Amino acid sequence: MNLTTTPAPEAADNVLSCPMIHNHSPLSTITIDCLKRYFTSVSHSPSPSMWEALSDQIGAMEAMANGTALPSLYLSSLDPGVGKTQALYAFVRNLVRSPAHAGVGVLICLGRLDEVSSFVEGMNAFGTLPRTAVAVMTSDPDLNKCGHPVPQEAQVLVTTHQRLEQMRGRRLTEAAAFFFQGKPRAVRVWDESFLPARAVVLNTDSIGGLLETLSTINHDLRNRIMAMVNEVEGLSDNSIFAVPDFAMEYGIGLPKVVRALGRKASTRLKDAAADLWHLSGRTVSVRCGNRDGWSLVDYRDSLPPDMAPLLVLDASGRVRATYDDMEARDLLVRLKSAVKRYDNLTVHLWNKGGGKSSFANNKETLCKEVARMVLTKPEEPWLVIIHKPDPTGGDYERLIRQHLQGGDVDVEFLTWGNHMATNAYVDRPNVILAGTLFYGTAQYEALKRSVTGQRASDANVSLDAIAKVKAGETMHHLLQALCRASVRRCVDGGCAPCNAFIIGNSRHGFHAALAKAFPGVKTKPWHEEGWRLTGFKGKALEFLTTWAGCNAPGSIIKFADVANAIGMKAENFRKDVRGKSDFQEAMRRLSILEIGGLSRKNAFQIS
Repeated sequence: MNLTTTPAPEAADNVLSCPMIHNHSPLSTITIDCLKRYFTSVSHSPSPSMWEALSDQIGAMEAMANGTALPSLYLSSLDPGVGKTQALYAFVRNLVRSPAHAGVGVLICLGRLDEVSSFVEGMNAFGTLPRTAVAVMTSDPDLNKCGHPVPQEAQVLVTTHQRLEQMRGRRLTEAAAFFFQGKPRAVRVWDESFLPARAVVLNTDSIGGLLETLSTINHDLRNRIMAMVNEVEGLSDNSIFAVPDFAMEYGIGLPKVVRALGRKASTRLKDAAADLWHLSGRTVSVRCGNRDGWSLVDYRDSLPPDMAPLLVLDASGRVRATYDDMEARDLLVRLKSAVKRYDNLTVHLWNKGGGKSSFANNKETLCKEVARMVLTKPEEPWLVIIHKPDPTGGDYERLIRQHLQGGDVDVEFLTWGNHMATNAYVDRPNVILAGTLFYGTAQYEALKRSVTGQRASDANVSLDAIAKVKAGETMHHLLQALCRASVRRCVDGGCAPCNAFIIGNSRHGFHAALAKAFPGVKTKPWHEEGWRLTGFKGKALEFLTTWAGCNAPGSIIKFADVANAIGMKAENFRKDVRGKSDFQEAMRRLSILEIGGLSRKNAFQIS
C-alpha cells in the first residue's frame, strides 16, 4: 500500500494538521452533544481526556466529509469500552441528516461477517436511519438484505476487510462498486486491526498439498515445485531464496490452478495456491521452526493504494509495534488518546504452557484445572476463551464442561480468533484465557515486513525487531481477549471490577505485557490443585504457618531467625525465598507482612 502524505493545496488549513482541534464546525458540535446525551442515558461517564480523544475522532471524520483531511491514516486507539464505536454511530447519524453533506458517502469496513448485522442495528441507537441510507456489501446474500439493494445509492456502505483486500491493490477511484452518487466515498472507517499489506507465510507442507492437483495440469510443473520444496527444506533458518517464476516458465496462471482445485477445495489450499503464485519470481526469506517446519516469508499488497484518508479504530493501537512502524514511515497520524486505568483488574497467572501444542498435549490437566477454577465461584458468571478444537480430538469446551460435573454454573465460551469485537459478555466479572495465542517467528517477520515495506532482498529482520512485534501482538491479544468481560466497561475513567485467569509460560513476558496493556493491573500467581511450595520456600512456609497459628496478631519474628530455623544462610533467604512471587503470595494468604526500616525490611509480622 503506497500511501502518500503530501497535502492538496486547499488542505493547508486542515484542522487535523494541528495537535489540537480547537474549533468544531456544526456537524462535530451536534455529534458530540448527541453523544453526551446518549452516554448520560446509559450512565457512561468518560473522563475529560477521553472526551478530547472522542472529539478528535469525530473531527477526523468531519475533515474527511468536508474534503480537508490530509491523505493519511488516522489512528484512534482509545481503550475498549470508552466509546469509539458509539462516536462513529452518532457521527454517521448526523451526517445523514445534514443537508450540507447529502452527497458525502461513508465506507465502513468491519473485520468479520458476524459483526455486520449488529453494527447496522447499532447505528440506529441514535435514531432510526432510513433503510435507503444504508447498504451492506458482503459475500453473504442474506446479510446484504439488511440494507438498500443498490449499494451505490446508499449514503452509508458497510462491508468487510476481506472485501477490500480482494481488490488486490486496485485503486478505490476505479472501483465503481464502492461509489456513492458516482464518486468515491469520502468518509472511510476501518474497524479493528489494520495492516497496509497482507503478511504472507507459505509453509512447505501447504505447497505439498497442491502437488496432486498440479500434476493434472502439468507434470513438469509439479516436479519443478517439488524440487523447490526439497531445496528449501535443505536451507538454514533465516536464509534468502529466489522462488522460480512458475507462471512465466510454464505459461500457467493462478486462475487455471484454482479451477483445477475445484469448488470443494479448502480455503487453505486455495490460499496456498494464491500465495505460491504471488511469490513466483520473488526473493523471499526462509524461516525454519520446530513446530511449523519451513516457510517462505514475504508480503503482498492487498488494499487499494488510495485508501487514505482513512480512520482506523483499534484499541490495540497503543500497544502494537506494527503501528509504530507505520508511524515511522509517515503513513499514520495518531489522534488523541486517553488510557483507561485498570486498578480494578486482578490477573492470576499460571506459569504453564498454554499455546496450541501445549494444550493439545496436556488437555486433560489443563481443562480439569479450568473447571476447578470456575467452581471456586459457581454463583458468578464466567467467560472462558479457548483454542479451537484440535484435529486429534481436543474439543476443549466439551472437556471443560465434563469436568464441571453438571454443576449449575453460568459459563460461556469463545474461541481464539473470535475474541474481538463483541460486547455480549461485558457483564461477566470472571474471565479465563485457557491458553494463549502465539505465532511462529515466520509470521512475526512477515508482519514486520508488511508494515515497513521491506523485502527479503533489502535486508534481514533482526531478532530484536521480531521480539518487538511479538510483544506487541501478545499485548494486542491480551487486551482484546480480556476486554470481552467486565473489564471492558468504563467507570469514571477506569475499568469495572474483574478477575482474570491466564495460562501461559512466563518466558513470554506476561508480567511486562500486562503492565503495559493494563496500567494499574494487579497480578497474582495461579496455582493448580495440589500445588505446594517445595525446597527452602516450602520449609519457610511450613515454619511460618506453625508460628502464625501459635501467636497473636501483631507478633513479630526476624528474617534471620526464620532462615536459621530452616537451615539457610540469611543472605540466600532474601533472594531464594522472600524474593519469590509464589512465596510472597503464600505470605499474603497467611496475612503475614514484611516490616522494618525505611530502606530494608527485617522481620515478618502477623497482621
